[in-house]
Amino acid sequence: MSYQSESLTAQAREVREASGVSQRALSERAGLTQSHISQIESGKMEPGLSSFIDMTRALGLELMLVPKKLVPAVLSLVKAQATPEMHIHAGQPNDKRFARAERLVKKMKHLYGSSADLDRIEEALRFLRRASLGDQEMQLVRDLTARLERYQASNQAAPIARDIAQNLQRLRNSIAHRVSPEPQPAYSLDGDDDA
Repeated sequence: MSYQSESLTAQAREVREASGVSQRALSERAGLTQSHISQIESGKMEPGLSSFIDMTRALGLELMLVPKKLVPAVLSLVKAQATPEMHIHAGQPNDKRFARAERLVKKMKHLYGSSADLDRIEEALRFLRRASLGDQEMQLVRDLTARLERYQASNQAAPIARDIAQNLQRLRNSIAHRVSPEPQPAYSLDGDDDA
């Protein structure tokens, strides 16, 4: 499966899971078989455009083509209007980095078995992928995932994973509990002033 398809299907799966919708329920809503959805989500099958549109619409999402120049404005508007139950994925430019880190955690789980620390890292990465991160926060994520990558095959991996999990959890908590300022419009149209 291509990276673009992998990223889109991962986003759709995250929305499905966050919404508490099972693959079976999604299959009934979308008119696709549960097996078909499972193969798409696991990366065993490249989704056809019509199947993917059916899946996303059944999740209350709409695919749109947006001129590249307007993407920042559209993302800003979506973010300003989003509510927590919408499970908006902002399509961060760092998606590749998060996808690689998530694959690394899966690889480590496969090699060494699941652990509470690896589970915490995976959960924090899923949250942070959808969060709006500042440059320093993103740099911390880069440093921690590079460190995990460096020690993945080492006998020191367990204490390193614990430390990384704690740092990612702190970052996640600070982002989840910060007070966001009043949203500002991404742009204004001429003539919006009533003065």
